[in-house]
Amino acid sequence: MKMTSKGVFVLMTVCLLASCSGNGNNFGEKVKQVSIHRIDSMPDMPETYKMLDWKQKAQKYDQFIFDWNNKSEVGPLIWLDDARRNIDQTTFGLYTAIKDIRQGKNANNGEFHESLNSLAAILGAGLVGIDKTNQDGYNYVKMVQNYFNSDNGWNIVMNNTTPSVALLGGGYGRDWWYDVLPNALYYACLLYTSDAADEEDSGDLGGRRIVNKKKKKKLIIQRNICLYTGTKKGRKIETREHKKNQINLKVRNKI
Repeated sequence: MKMTSKGVFVLMTVCLLASCSGNGNNFGEKVKQVSIHRIDSMPDMPETYKMLDWKQKAQKYDQFIFDWNNKSEVGPLIWLDDARRNIDQTTFGLYTAIKDIRQGKNANNGEFHESLNSLAAILGAGLVGIDKTNQDGYNYVKMVQNYFNSDNGWNIVMNNTTPSVALLGGGYGRDWWYDVLPNALYYACLLYTSDAADEEDSGDLGGRRIVNKKKKKKLIIQRNICLYTGTKKGRKIETREHKKNQINLKVRNKI
């Protein structure tokens, strides 16, 4: 008698269940923890161990990188870029790799510098309490607005200020790392720095940030929906639910 494929499947299932239903399964003996004197004598926290002071490290990094008169062996690692791409202002560049021949004020018109480097440096400084909006006479947070590529109509923060230098290294419009992360870094910079982008001559980069947490608690500005009714400069701000109730009330009154 021929067995159908369904019968074969049922038979295999029964055999599998039978093999797993035994009560005397032996998974081997439990592994015992072996005490090794040499290991036991080692302290849980080595006496020579020392955690780096990362805040201090970040502060010293900022002091070194943004030193226009760096007297070390490598010299200054920052320069001005006056090409005025996208926004009519001077910006700055940082070496991605120390003394990269493609970079610097005398190479490629001083325009080959990366937002990933500049934005990360500004964000790190902001996280340790350094005000990059007013340091040595420079507002570095405002200066990085030049990475907002408006000249080519993209209207997005890119890794370079212009496509003409982008192909010297990295990617431009073809790589997640270079196309998405600059935007994340830029808006993170705005969250952890002061009012750099609020100046009247600043460009609108399509987003706002929390400037003052105390103000935020007092003023709830309606975008899609407010959590509660508040006021701003004497103007009433109503919740969507409140507006809906008002409309229903007017309809009922008309009826």
